[in-house]
Amino acid sequence: MKAVTRSPALYVSIEEAARIAGVSEHMMREWANSPIDHIPYIPSGKKKLIRVAAIADYAIGKEAP
Repeated sequence: MKAVTRSPALYVSIEEAARIAGVSEHMMREWANSPIDHIPYIPSGKKKLIRVAAIADYAIGKEAP
């Protein structure tokens, strides 16, 4: 039987994005809900799906100087 391989997701839930970034879900929600500079996401019903490719760059931008 042929093994099924999954392509990496382009977008993930806030919970998964927080795990990837190593921050709390609360922090990721703050990043997604920021009115000025939010992390890139797409709305999916009541949820926000975070763009995986943007997580590292966004987190680096939040580092203290």
